[in-house]
Amino acid sequence: MKAQFIFTLTSATALVVASLSLAAESKMKPQEFCPVMGFAINKEVYADHGGKRVFFCCPNCEEKFKADPEGYLNKMQEGGFAAADTPKMQSDCPVKGGKINREVFFDHEGKRVYFCCADCVAKFESEPAKYLKKMESQGIELEKAPQPKHEIRESGAEEHHHH
Repeated sequence: MKAQFIFTLTSATALVVASLSLAAESKMKPQEFCPVMGFAINKEVYADHGGKRVFFCCPNCEEKFKADPEGYLNKMQEGGFAAADTPKMQSDCPVKGGKINREVFFDHEGKRVYFCCADCVAKFESEPAKYLKKMESQGIELEKAPQPKHEIRESGAEEHHHH
């Protein structure tokens, strides 16, 4: 009887500890500060580790994080901040749902959206907000579209032809 009581008490304690741990995790705030230097984060500078995305203030901090990712993740957690989940990359066509063909894409507002076929590109163009919202609700992060390369010539730098 005494052994059963101790077992029940131990099980209850384990449940309370697990519940407190989950409650603490749910009260974590989204990351606002760089775990290395403590400055405000730049959402363009990040590293993915163990299914989590950690943001930094600068590329130097990203490199320092990579030397001790668990240490910095623990530091964030101790400070009450949770790393974001690593977003999913697009693998399915937002229109028909089939596998994407990486040669069929459309760049929309700085993001590259892939499709299974050219017909889907036209459908996307008619209602981009609808399809973007659908992908966002699925946790999909789109790739950045490459910036067009512009050739800049200095004024007065003309080519001279000699005949």
